[in-house]
Amino acid sequence: MEEKIEQLLNEFPDKIKNAKTLKDCDMLFLELYGKKGHLTLLTREFRNLDKNLLQRIRPKFLSVKNLEIDLNKRKEEIREEGYRKLESEKLDLEEIASPASPDRNDGRRKGHLHPTTIFMQEIVELFKKLGFQQYDAPQIDTDYNNFEVLNIPPEHPARDLWDTLYINSKFEIRNSKLLLRTHTSNSQIHIMREFKPPIRMMVLGRCFRYENLDPRHEHTFDQFELVYIDKGLSMANLQFLSEYFLKHMFGQEIKVRLQPGYYPFTEPSAKILGECIFCKGSGCKICGGVGWLELAGAGMIHPKVLENGGVDPNIYSGIAWGVGPARMAMLKWGIEDIREFLKGDLKFLQKF
Repeated sequence: MEEKIEQLLNEFPDKIKNAKTLKDCDMLFLELYGKKGHLTLLTREFRNLDKNLLQRIRPKFLSVKNLEIDLNKRKEEIREEGYRKLESEKLDLEEIASPASPDRNDGRRKGHLHPTTIFMQEIVELFKKLGFQQYDAPQIDTDYNNFEVLNIPPEHPARDLWDTLYINSKFEIRNSKLLLRTHTSNSQIHIMREFKPPIRMMVLGRCFRYENLDPRHEHTFDQFELVYIDKGLSMANLQFLSEYFLKHMFGQEIKVRLQPGYYPFTEPSAKILGECIFCKGSGCKICGGVGWLELAGAGMIHPKVLENGGVDPNIYSGIAWGVGPARMAMLKWGIEDIREFLKGDLKFLQKF
């Protein structure tokens, strides 16, 4: 027993001193204190030793046991060495110089945010001023949250409005299939179950549909939606939000009006129309000769949807208001094809 302890005292101080990594220190700890470590096995032998022998070896045994303190000190030294090394290293994140373009005189090509990112940040900042907070709803959700809770049961004809991408998986939540959300309105149930009224939330994120691609349709796109729940809300509040947004984006002179629409999760529903920014209401090819463009969709949240979210429709009313940022950006900047945003064409992106 004494020889084993002497051997540990002779070997392990040097091993600890020579440890180069935290992993080395962990291995030494296990070698001493693990289930089959030297000290663990020694303590099991104590029950069979004479009391006089125990008294004699006790100081040496405590010295071996205190090797854990040395181990911890060595760990701290290794960490400090690592920190100093990181501080001494420099990572050059400067852009690689490239031939200067005709409109630049600094000899470098400079990056910038994607045009739709710029546009969406502008929208978020705009509604922050009205007290709306940003909420992140899941992009992979259940059929229940995406449709059923929004007053769109399985056999509802409105299902034909969405070309849904279902996930081929046996995994279900509450017997509901998983899918890629078709709209940001799946956020409504999450928000109502997570927060109590009054609620002012805005949702900005990706949506997915099995669309035929053309200049105005993509399979992957962004949506922006407001979920506003409080006492006494009406269509007048909805009109204000629409004018507030469109006048900021297209100028104070733009005229805004509501037109009856249909969304299963709102009642009444409205299409948000803005006077055509190209012909100023006189009629052109872009607006189809009517002088107005459909720019957003909105409505008062259906009482049944409020009930599904645990909100009493007899006390509270709600507004759901949504817009497609990419389509709005197309109008603002005169872009003809929505697919340009996701192609990654630098010649296109450098225009903004």
